[in-house]
Amino acid sequence: MVSSLSLAWLASSLTLCLGAQSYCERGYRPLPAVDGQLDLSRLNKKIELVQESNTHPGKTSNQWQINICDTLPAQTNENDCETGTYICHRVVYRKGTEDYVATVQSIAGEFKDSGLKSEFRAIENYDDLSRAGTQFSLTLNGGQNEAGQAQSASIALECDPSQDRNAEPSEPSFISYQNNVLSLHWRTVFACGFQPNQAPPKNGNESSPSSSVVTQLVKMTFYFGLIYFIGGAVYNRIVYNARGQDLIIHRDFWLDLPFVIKDTMSRIMDTILSRRRGGSGGYVAV
Repeated sequence: MVSSLSLAWLASSLTLCLGAQSYCERGYRPLPAVDGQLDLSRLNKKIELVQESNTHPGKTSNQWQINICDTLPAQTNENDCETGTYICHRVVYRKGTEDYVATVQSIAGEFKDSGLKSEFRAIENYDDLSRAGTQFSLTLNGGQNEAGQAQSASIALECDPSQDRNAEPSEPSFISYQNNVLSLHWRTVFACGFQPNQAPPKNGNESSPSSSVVTQLVKMTFYFGLIYFIGGAVYNRIVYNARGQDLIIHRDFWLDLPFVIKDTMSRIMDTILSRRRGGSGGYVAV
């Protein structure tokens, strides 16, 4: 017979495999009776909030890593929250150039012994989800502190249509961290709804194919140039023990290039002007 603990672990594993939470999917309907939809997919990223305070003889830094849609990157060392975390809290003491990580704890996440149990709901029964000030409440659970006490996060998302959907998403504001509950307030345009008969608003990370091709070509040209000059400098240094300007590969060509371009442009201009003078129909003095 399968124990309840094993079932909980299986459920959490399935959630991790499924990826982002349903409320972050494009076209999510927070109010079934209302036609409005949301697109919180742009908020599916790691966001870091830092609060620093002077604590003699050093400083104390409260660091919050947040992703309301999916798990944070997997744990790589003891200074990271365990794999499956959605919201991570670290307390770092800094004295001079030395940092000491005093606390690492998961505020919310999907774990073997505790589930995220996310709850996304509208604050009111709105009839227009695109209206400025429309708010939604998101609760995330699953975390524990050092004493084994349950922790959670309460996040208020507010529609702010004045923001640009093509810009980087705004960051949430820290409200409080009391009684093992982290409270945040997030004013964002992505909390503004749209009608299902309308195309979902385009996000900034969606570019046209032509622009993406141009971007790739520019990147390739830049990287090729970087490899060309750095590789040439290393070659000249090792083979010829070159220094200073002698490190530049094909130095004479690059030094002469501005004059070659100038001379070429002058010849082109002279050719154009001479043709115009020759085709004017006038007489040439003998």
